[in-house]
Amino acid sequence: MEPTPDMFHAVMYPTAAFTPTLASDPSPPTGPTPWEASPHNPKNRIDSLTAVLTPTWRLDGGEMDGTRFFATPSFALNRSPLRIDVHIPSPADHAPEVRGILKSHAAMLVDGSQLAHLPIAQLVLRILERWSSSSRGTTARLAELYHGMPFGSRIVIDRICADIDAIAVHLIPNYDVEQQWLSPAALQRMWSADLPWPEVRDLSCVQLQRQLHDAIALVTMEGHGDDELFVFKSATADCKFLYHELKLLLSMAPHANVVARPLYIVTKRCRFGGKVGVCGFVLRYYAAGTLQQTLVARSRGGGSLALEEKFRWAREVTEALLHIRESPAGFYSDVKLNNIIMDERADGLHAIVLDFEQRGGWYSWSPPEVFYTEYLEHVASSPHVPEKTKEKYTAMLKKWKPDWAPKSRSVRYWNPEFGFSIAWTSLAEPERERAQVFMLGKLLWCLFEGVGSVNACVTPETFRDELSELHFPEFRRTPEAMRSCIRRYTSGAPEWEGRYPAVVRRGNKLFPRERYEKFGAAGCTAFEAQEAARQWWKQELADAERFLENRTSKYAEGLRGRSIAALQDGRPLLKDVLRDVQEVEQEM
Repeated sequence: MEPTPDMFHAVMYPTAAFTPTLASDPSPPTGPTPWEASPHNPKNRIDSLTAVLTPTWRLDGGEMDGTRFFATPSFALNRSPLRIDVHIPSPADHAPEVRGILKSHAAMLVDGSQLAHLPIAQLVLRILERWSSSSRGTTARLAELYHGMPFGSRIVIDRICADIDAIAVHLIPNYDVEQQWLSPAALQRMWSADLPWPEVRDLSCVQLQRQLHDAIALVTMEGHGDDELFVFKSATADCKFLYHELKLLLSMAPHANVVARPLYIVTKRCRFGGKVGVCGFVLRYYAAGTLQQTLVARSRGGGSLALEEKFRWAREVTEALLHIRESPAGFYSDVKLNNIIMDERADGLHAIVLDFEQRGGWYSWSPPEVFYTEYLEHVASSPHVPEKTKEKYTAMLKKWKPDWAPKSRSVRYWNPEFGFSIAWTSLAEPERERAQVFMLGKLLWCLFEGVGSVNACVTPETFRDELSELHFPEFRRTPEAMRSCIRRYTSGAPEWEGRYPAVVRRGNKLFPRERYEKFGAAGCTAFEAQEAARQWWKQELADAERFLENRTSKYAEGLRGRSIAALQDGRPLLKDVLRDVQEVEQEM
């Protein structure tokens, strides 16, 4: 099955249980390709996909669905980051005669740093070059319009086809993000007056250097040297997560293995209404990259990490989680490799935990007691399922939590104590700690095996991960004493029971797991891949329903569903994990 954004909800999310078939298996065409659709027809040829010799736009990356690109005009570099991204139609809507030439779906398969090399990215850059040089008049005029846009506005390319002259580009203002902002005074009134509030700087003091991904920009700051880089974190939707993270970062005591407090809070005057709102904050920049990047780089280079490094990072991440547990944050819900940044010090690399939005983690890292609830929430909030189905799951969730409401964007921040993930906040404190131990166990597996992904299931978030022949919970390199520890930490993982998702990624395609193992790629079809996913997700949702009933019914003992206690059985507390790691390290 070829990768497309449509397959997210049709294969990778629980909505797959209700999604109509996307792919059939038509017989291969016989006879010549019609001239109208032929790549040899001059009207279907793209003039050039080579890089522009003197570009006035730069593309730093993009979202995994291939519809959003982080492209910046030259006149916006070293200026305030306004988060004006470029949006194009879904790859499925690109003209069929150029889809293959452009490799429209390949954006799902490469990380942001490689995206600019794809043919579709080069076409987007050429479209932008043509638009900025002609349709809007002079560069100065376009720069004036651009810098007059609200934060989070959009550049929209209306179609993708061979004829660039037939493609329209629109600069569209978006006032929604700025309307969500709260002033520094409003946030201070919500939070404790004792919080150490850093210096407030206007967005004009922040100069964009590179947009690393949706929420993170690499910037310089007025008053600092041109070579001193910082991270500017912002949001183009759901500002409530940004504010929650800011509160936690300000309220936690410093720790050597937790990201340092913000250096500055950044504000901007809104284009509509004149309100001055908090649009982001500035953090220290750690140039050594993430733990995931470190593991992948060592693997590609044919080398391996020293055991001393592995144990040091295992201790440091665990110590950070213990510190967070005792802080006002209370818990950390997104343990994964790319949320651990590496700090290069005189004695080597050290692990730093970052990202405190507390919105939950990826299915591939979360424990069942979390992802079962998230499955039901996803279906109840999704536009990709029938209304009656949504009503059914909404009723189930409301029976458990009467104030539950479907997840939605652009909801104003209201200062919750522990964030916005009902799957995590509904757990008792000891249950939350053991849920973190589960995620930590998967991270320790990756660390000691030296791989950059758990490789156990295919999700939209992991589709760009580098594939490895090693899959959780197989062991090859982990010290024997740590293997039994990791097994205890990840108690309840379906992989221990041999339960894996029904589709498997091989290369850049998805296949039905069972048929692939029997017949190989040639014996599988796209229809079979989606049908296998549909049946697997139906069973997953049935298990999730029983799990929720187990939480709400006084007759839970008589149900087939597993309780939280049963799922967490055998997992220790974080202090026990730290003791295990220290003891095994000393023995070795």
